[in-house]
Amino acid sequence: ITKMKSFVIALALASAVAYEDENSGYCLGHKATGAICLQGSTLAEKLPAAFEACFAGGERRTKAAAGNRGGDDMTCYSFDDIMAWVEQEFVDDGCVLKHIGWMDAEGNHLEDEIHADLATLAEGVQAGLSEQAVADCVAEKMAEGAEKYAHCEGAYSEDESAILMD
Repeated sequence: ITKMKSFVIALALASAVAYEDENSGYCLGHKATGAICLQGSTLAEKLPAAFEACFAGGERRTKAAAGNRGGDDMTCYSFDDIMAWVEQEFVDDGCVLKHIGWMDAEGNHLEDEIHADLATLAEGVQAGLSEQAVADCVAEKMAEGAEKYAHCEGAYSEDESAILMD
């Protein structure tokens, strides 16, 4: 769960630059919001370079539509299908995380780098990054998935199940 918490914090930080108010649209443009949140941090330099490297020309890589894997809630996808979907779904995120130094070439999260960069954020931004909120979110999503696909429990080997739960 530690890897997942770090990953969710990274995604939350990245999505914070695109915060949308339901009533009035964007409070600020995503670039302005990002600049304010990241000002003075190591991420203020790392993220623009990563975005340029990963989204040259402003285009995102092909990404699977969330939940669109050609089946229904009763389908037990093969382990290989799930892993291919995860890889495709998170290709952009992985690219950015690798370029900012939060993930190595094998996909391992580099906790020391993550914590070092987060420590350079302004106190107010850091205060908004709650490890408990992230842990709660991860637990909620894992519980939803476990409930939704409980009928698939015996479809995977012990090793495959361990990988899927990591």
